[in-house]
Amino acid sequence: MNDFKRFGFTLLALTAFLYLGAVMPIAGKTLVKTYSLIGGTLVLIILSALCFLYSNKCRNILLESEEGQEYLQKK
Repeated sequence: MNDFKRFGFTLLALTAFLYLGAVMPIAGKTLVKTYSLIGGTLVLIILSALCFLYSNKCRNILLESEEGQEYLQKK
């Protein structure tokens, strides 16, 4: 559960850097590079959202079981 949440935050951080590379005016940047950065940004946002959704799904499964509730209360 926590692994997917951390992975989602890491993907969001990488997305921020790719987005900055897409919007900043840099000499020698072509239109193809800009579109590939924007496309990579969108793909990483989607992957990050999937990681967060899967993390919530795992948490809900843990909450349904007695062992999972005990595990979550220890944190």
